[in-house]
Amino acid sequence: MKKWMLFFVLSCLVTSVFSQQKNMVWGYLKDSITREPIVLASITNLNRKHTVMTNNAGRFKIELHENEVLAFAAVGYYFDTVQFHKAIFHKDTLQLHLSPLYKALANVTVTSHSLHTYSRDSMARRKEFLQDIGEHTLPAVSSANSGAGVALNIDRFSKREKNKRKSMAFFETAEREAYIDYRIPAAIVTKYSGLKEDDLEAFMQLYRPSYEWLRKHSTEEDIKYYINEKLKQFNKKGQNN
Repeated sequence: MKKWMLFFVLSCLVTSVFSQQKNMVWGYLKDSITREPIVLASITNLNRKHTVMTNNAGRFKIELHENEVLAFAAVGYYFDTVQFHKAIFHKDTLQLHLSPLYKALANVTVTSHSLHTYSRDSMARRKEFLQDIGEHTLPAVSSANSGAGVALNIDRFSKREKNKRKSMAFFETAEREAYIDYRIPAAIVTKYSGLKEDDLEAFMQLYRPSYEWLRKHSTEEDIKYYINEKLKQFNKKGQNN
């Protein structure tokens, strides 16, 4: 009886580990024109609000379940999304690509972190996005045909409108991740921490600030103090390992 119980427990553990491994997806993110890897870009599971960064080879690993949506963004690029479906389960590695915002930048490493650059790129991304789905979602209520009072807009609850609103919500989430990328790029982190390559990637993965924090702290001086504070934690963690 004890042997059967032990076998059952071990089987459950193996099944659990296998299930967790199966939901971890590996992939590469590359420039759609040059096919060069896009380094330290953000890869976000929009359903779970979880973000990871690509490494120096453009490689990433993230938990992803069926029907969840993956968004990927990088400075100087349009961002894109892909929905995880059964066919992807059979692929060893995802191959994702982003198109550069400006063809002239295709062979240039973009390091600008200014809010002006972010605003310009954001407008370009938003313009393309709105062209794809239409300028606006329909309001939940509208003026009644009689001119008196308001009437419920039935069209708003159509499948098309629901998908449009969902797409816009996903776009805004991806835009927030892009804002983080612009405010705290690898060049700034290296400037104030001295970290490079694997250490730089690990630091940016562990201490990616939130969108809300960055909106409240709008200067490079704020970023400098943030990096210095987190660097102490990073170095302490390294000493303990």
